[in-house]
Amino acid sequence: MLPDRDIHIPQVLRMLLLVWILWLAPAGAQPLVPLPAQPNGVPWPSTAWPEGPLPHEHDPAALEAALDDLFVTTGRGGLPDTRALLVVHRGRVVVERYAPGFDRESRFHSWSMGKSVTQAMVGILVREGALAVDEPAPLPAWAEPDDPRGGLTLRHLLHMNTGFDNADGGDGADTFVGRLLFGEGSADMATAAAGVPLAHDPGTHWAYSTGTSALLGAIVSRSTGAERDATRDWLEKELLDPLGIQSLVAETDLTGQLVGGSHVWATARDWARLGLLYLRDGLWEGRRILPAGWVDFTRTRAPASNNGTYGAHFWINETPEEKQFKPVPGAPSSVFQMSGNGGQYVLLVPGRDLVVVRLGEMHALDWPSLGKKIGALVSGFPEIAGSARGVLP
Repeated sequence: MLPDRDIHIPQVLRMLLLVWILWLAPAGAQPLVPLPAQPNGVPWPSTAWPEGPLPHEHDPAALEAALDDLFVTTGRGGLPDTRALLVVHRGRVVVERYAPGFDRESRFHSWSMGKSVTQAMVGILVREGALAVDEPAPLPAWAEPDDPRGGLTLRHLLHMNTGFDNADGGDGADTFVGRLLFGEGSADMATAAAGVPLAHDPGTHWAYSTGTSALLGAIVSRSTGAERDATRDWLEKELLDPLGIQSLVAETDLTGQLVGGSHVWATARDWARLGLLYLRDGLWEGRRILPAGWVDFTRTRAPASNNGTYGAHFWINETPEEKQFKPVPGAPSSVFQMSGNGGQYVLLVPGRDLVVVRLGEMHALDWPSLGKKIGALVSGFPEIAGSARGVLP
């Protein structure tokens, strides 16, 4: 069991962690850009976000054009598709804009960014010793000795390479994800998600699946008391209160278990706090929230021949495989992100010490066009000195 407080990781332990991560990484994986530490003198946003000016190295005209471009596209009701945009650079809020009718108190729907919130909860339970990524997933539905699903691990679930025939299947109501979130499966999501057969050998085929995240949500719920209030109390103690997050609501199904793959609500500033936790390697004010090595595991490509852009319940900005697309064209390949339907983004750029939160809709935009707009915004910020050489600032 790892200690709750781990400010300085010895150099030998750092090297062992690096070897472990590289051993688990898929063949051909690129070295990870180091995660930046909180700059000296910049307070953590546990009570309030520090604010600051844009970096003096930026191109003012280009950056302003990129910011305006994210609000120029309007959809239904004449509102911009982008409802909230917040940029954190070097630990300070440097950009914060909202569409008419929205402000810093508005809660925004995560859609599939909820998968990454569930991943954070799994990480905390791993740190506490309650779960282990390479042990069989603790699900009663697969407990029979002859059930081939009984060997599936949390690693398979987090990588979405379980081999299940449970891909989301599109945006319509009569799809796996539609039935799970809004149809007959919504009352007891874990039971609905667990009752599907294997279509591929575990670890060989990637399939984006809200059902897989629902299983993780159920595992978190059962590991934290199996009741809605007990899970909420645990979440507040272990994640929300240390980060100063007050707005976040994680919905449950009728059984009281976490939805897991969607339906989390939070303000733009609180989404940015979650992003900063990952950019800071799971550390917050000297306290280890996520286990050592967890964020590198998060941003390393999940092994499967048909996957190039997915890590462990986070998207990565690597070269896509067939039927995938590059999440943020024009941004560095080191980018990793939470992402959800309608163009929800919590984008993390280690080499520029940048968190970009974009929340709203995609009534007039689509994924490629929105990704290009966000890529242009990221390009307006300078790289941190030394990041390209693999040296932490």
